Amino acid sequence: MSLKTLLPLLALTGAGLGWQHKTETEARDALKANEHSLVASTFVNTDNSDASTALEKHWSAVEDAVPAALSVDCSTSASLCSEHDVASYPAIRLYRQDGMKHHYRGPRKASEITAFVRRMLRPAVVPLDSKAAKSFNKDDDVVLIAHMAESETSLRERFTEMAGRYRDRYAFGLTTIDEAPGRIACYNNADGAFHMTSELDEVDSMEKMLKKCASQLVPRLTRRNEAKYLSSGKSLTYFFSTVEENLDSWTSAVKPMAKQYHEYITFVTVDLGEYPDMPSLFGLPPDATEGVAVYNPAVGLAFPFKGDKITVDAVAQHIADISEGNADAWQVGEPTADEEIVEQVMEEVPVKGRDGSEVETEETKEATKETGEEKPEIHDEL
Repeated sequence: MSLKTLLPLLALTGAGLGWQHKTETEARDALKANEHSLVASTFVNTDNSDASTALEKHWSAVEDAVPAALSVDCSTSASLCSEHDVASYPAIRLYRQDGMKHHYRGPRKASEITAFVRRMLRPAVVPLDSKAAKSFNKDDDVVLIAHMAESETSLRERFTEMAGRYRDRYAFGLTTIDEAPGRIACYNNADGAFHMTSELDEVDSMEKMLKKCASQLVPRLTRRNEAKYLSSGKSLTYFFSTVEENLDSWTSAVKPMAKQYHEYITFVTVDLGEYPDMPSLFGLPPDATEGVAVYNPAVGLAFPFKGDKITVDAVAQHIADISEGNADAWQVGEPTADEEIVEQVMEEVPVKGRDGSEVETEETKEATKETGEEKPEIHDEL
């Protein structure tokens, strides 16, 4: 058998192994011997056992990519987990020999976890010359490169401080230029977006620029970001699935529509291995393995998609039906006292055609007749 044939088979074999936990002694030896160790601490018989099970299918790929990766079962290695203050499961941490540890709080998928390790093992800010900067700008999903003169010590310090806080999520580089003023370029490679600014005098200007640039068109729901999206003031369109490939495919397919509606709706993907109870909260069958629901957190109303097949066009029509008052609402949590709120949930979300242009509904036509005013043009540029 050729090596070309053997490698994929080996990868498939590894993917099916599941957890290969180290004993407490083996884990302690690894932590002492390795310059760094990536450790997943699990505990199946807990309220978070679904999340541990969801991580299991990704962990063999992590161990293939990160030789110093290992997992421990806290039900049999209780003293080790207690020493390292592991209180929730699964916990993923990168430990260094010098005692430093870094918590991973991103999506629990192999590609994201290995990217986290890569970021943490390089300098928080990578020094670059002009040639290296051209390749480094593609090194991660989000890359920030500061172009600053030697004399701009304050800007350099602020950039380094920001990189220290966000290095687990993004890549940071610094190239020295001959003359001020400095500038920062940000590459959102995941969404094909680019931002640049030299307006860096305000203390929070760098962080504002980073947050704007790093904002994802179609984010994955995590414990770290769930509060952010619920309090954003926008409606949310959730795509639920148990299959990682389907989540990734949907992310790619729905991006054009997410760009059209970005002022009003955030499109979010949800791994049901991490959030198994979410579908039923939004009016979908409790045993659903895939589904879509549009949710307005401000009023606690969801609109579950009831079509036979989930496609971008079908979901676009579902959003149009909601906007026109032709979709059934599902109360999430305690009901609101306002009986007319259903009609108001999506009133500020314009119905859009396939090309992104706004479609005039019967309601807007009537409103125009009554007021004699034309509706102002809405611009959707990012």
